[in-house]
Amino acid sequence: MFAEAGFNAYVGPIYRADDGSHFLFTVRDVHMNGGGALHGGMMMALADIAMGKTVHAVLEGGRAMTISLNCDFIGPVKLGETITSRVSITRRTRSIVFVSATLDVEGRAILTATGLWKILGDG
Repeated sequence: MFAEAGFNAYVGPIYRADDGSHFLFTVRDVHMNGGGALHGGMMMALADIAMGKTVHAVLEGGRAMTISLNCDFIGPVKLGETITSRVSITRRTRSIVFVSATLDVEGRAILTATGLWKILGDG
């Protein structure tokens, strides 16, 4: 488990798979919207956290920050379901990391995301 401090502590827990290939998150009642589904803001937060952790790993401890995050909502998520987040680095320049992610529940896509992370310092 990670994300134990700051904002991340309030939206978790979020787990990284033992092999590091994806992230897992189980929906609790505090993550629900008034319509009985996972809040869209929580889906976006999960995508941002998973993508940021992947960028951090690629930079081997270097720092970066989200400068753009685009999300497409594909389907709802119910209480108790577990989301799997799979993240890919699609390109890296000296100053920007291009990232994409898919969130799914048992193989059913619920959100796709693309984003840009600005490398800070010597990344």
